[in-house]
Amino acid sequence: MTADQHGRECRDAQDDTLERLYQYLDGALTPEELDQVRAHVEDCEDCRHQQELEQFIRTAVRRSCQEKAPEQLRTTILSRITQISTTRVTWR
Repeated sequence: MTADQHGRECRDAQDDTLERLYQYLDGALTPEELDQVRAHVEDCEDCRHQQELEQFIRTAVRRSCQEKAPEQLRTTILSRITQISTTRVTWR
């Protein structure tokens, strides 16, 4: 199979391929599936690029979310959620 044919097959199965890639990045695959995805990413330039992009985004988000929100903010949000969930809407 040529690289061009392989690339077309990956694009045709994009939803499944992306889902497996996300599971790979989340560490949610069995050892056998992990080996399959690793081998695929090594051989497929498009998937390798997508994996690198997703990993970059995850790292950037993780770095951006280092600060913990103030406890008062958490208390306020939970209070408002409780108010909203206990408020009944009546129709006329």
